[in-house]
Parts: sequence; C-alpha cells; structure tokens
Amino acid sequence: MDGSAAPGDGAVPLVAFAGGGPSAALAAIALLRATTWLRLEYQVVVFDDHGRRGRGSDLHSAERLDLPARLLSAFPDRPAHLLEWARLSGLACTPATFLPRRVYGDYLEDTLSATAAWAAPYAALEVRSLRVASARAEEEGVAVQTGGAPSAVPARALVVATGDPHLRTPPLTTGRDPAEGLATCPRGALIGTGGRAERHLFAVGPVRRGARKDTVPHTRDHAERLAWLICDTVLRSRAADR
Repeated sequence: MDGSAAPGDGAVPLVAFAGGGPSAALAAIALLRATTWLRLEYQVVVFDDHGRRGRGSDLHSAERLDLPARLLSAFPDRPAHLLEWARLSGLACTPATFLPRRVYGDYLEDTLSATAAWAAPYAALEVRSLRVASARAEEEGVAVQTGGAPSAVPARALVVATGDPHLRTPPLTTGRDPAEGLATCPRGALIGTGGRAERHLFAVGPVRRGARKDTVPHTRDHAERLAWLICDTVLRSRAADR
C-alpha cells in the first residue's frame, strides 16, 4: 500500500500516528479491529523517533505496573486477553498479578502486530523511525511534517499520541500552552482555534488536556471511541464518496 499519494486522489488513505507508545498502540489496535469488519482499505503509519510500536519510555524496566493484569487487556470486550497472552508466553499470571512494565511492553507490541496481521489485507501497519515535527490541517486531510524530511507526508488523519505533555511537548497547539495538553472533544477530535472540532486531527491518551493522569483502562476505552470516530468521519465517509 502506498501512503505517499495526496489525500482524496483515490489512493489508499493513510492514518498517521505521532508517537509509538502505549496510547498509540491501544488506539491503532482499536482502529484496526473496528474497521476490518467493514473491509475498509487504509494504511496506519506510526511515526516515532525511536521506532516504537507500543513500548513507551517507561515500559522497559522490571518495575511493577500500578494496576493488576485483570484491568489491562488491550481489548475491552476480552478482559482476559492479557492473561491468555501471558500464559501462552509461559508467564505465571493471575488476574491479581502486577506484571513488570517490560512485560506489558512485550504484550502491547505483540498484540499490535497480531492485530495488524489479522486486519490484512484491508489494512496495513508501518512504523517509521521519524518524529512528527508539525502538522497542517487541509481540506481533505493533514500535511504531516517529520523532522528532517524535505516535504510533508499527506494523510487523511493524524492522531497525536505523544504521552504526558509535561515530558514531551506535542507537535500541535490549540491556542493555549501545549505543555498543558491538547484540547479535544470527548471522542478525541482536536478543538481548533475557532472552538470547532477538527475533521482530520485527533489526540489520544495523556497528551489530551486534563488526561495526564489517565490509566491504561481510561486510555483504552477512549481509544475505542476515537477509533469509531475516525472510522465514521474519515474512512467510511471517504469510501462512500468513491
């Protein structure tokens, strides 16, 4: 699949993610699951300067997670999914187990890869070791500028998932201090300077204003709502126009 064509020219649309940590993984998993049943063709491209696909900066240590395994499934409709993965991986895990952070990073990476394989051939996943520097909303999509690239990448949508804005300033602002997070509607569309929800710009996870302390279950449930928003307003609307 080629995501280099301009939005609206009939090519397979590209949904870009800024950041490759847990928030991006949960949202990409939700999107791939929501759209595959509809046989919508598109490409997910995760831009992350470290080439991550779910393993955030805090998911490398042996330190234990703050929540037990029963709450941390990537699938809200399959609460035992993490337990099943752990047992298949040969790990001792009960619903009350507090897993090491690096193990949860392994889980998110494996689950994202497995979901992308399941979603083929309709959807495809690519991770590029680049950082989103800025983005510009256009009539039919978003021009995504990556660090060091001479030209912008055209996408149908951009999801900002760069984590805690106090630790990493997000690549988009909404007229207020970006270190306080990006203003969004309840489903995750960015609120533009005119106070209206953007059609092609979204955010998920702690980067959203007021969501810095969100736990994985909160982010996962929001990712589900966001996935259906992108499905309905970006991907399905495009398919109906073809």
